[in-house]
Amino acid sequence: MTEKFDAYGEVLTDAAGGKPETARAASAMPGRVGQYLFWLLVVIIVSVRVIYYPAAPAFEVGTATDVKPAVTR
Repeated sequence: MTEKFDAYGEVLTDAAGGKPETARAASAMPGRVGQYLFWLLVVIIVSVRVIYYPAAPAFEVGTATDVKPAVTR
């Protein structure tokens, strides 16, 4: 039997008792739950932003009279 090593040079042990499929399935579940929670949080934040903060123009143009005092300074 050949030994397998991880990225840091440590010897990999067979923690699942000869069933690597069950170890992968068990570790995949928290990853999926984390992804769903992340995207749920993104949807909630964007929804709250749309509901409570209405869109406003980012740049407002002033009148032509505002330019003259600014130029003389």
